[in-house]
Amino acid sequence: MKPFSVFAICALLITATVSAVLSFGAQSAPVSETEREILDHLIAPCCWTQPVSQHYSEAAETIRKEVHEMVAAGKSRDEILASYVSRYGERILAAPRPKGFNLLVYILPWLALVAGAWLLIILLKKLRAPAAAPAPSPLPDSRYASVIEKEMKDLEE
Repeated sequence: MKPFSVFAICALLITATVSAVLSFGAQSAPVSETEREILDHLIAPCCWTQPVSQHYSEAAETIRKEVHEMVAAGKSRDEILASYVSRYGERILAAPRPKGFNLLVYILPWLALVAGAWLLIILLKKLRAPAAAPAPSPLPDSRYASVIEKEMKDLEE
């Protein structure tokens, strides 16, 4: 092969690669801030592991297009999320709605934080308190006093 033809083939491959990358990026429509927020709140229904905004599957792409169309039609964020909840159930939401039993998801971490801080304060107060002096031994009974005095005199002699 001539050096010119190798150069032409390499240039052709690089051009094809760059155009493929650029065309792949051009397929997705630009996403507005409202759309991005909605897509971040929806979980991809194909595997239920990632938000639609980060997931690359046919189901996620379909939802992206639907959300784009709904936003273009003037629907609000809550209307769009409600339509997906009615279709897929609460599972489609990335974070549960703060209603009913789901309210515990928002309350329990704060309660645990307050309880842990309270226990830590109590523990630290107990550790910092000076150790109590040993209680003085009680005075001997009067019935033993005479016996003790007698033994003390015997020891002195």
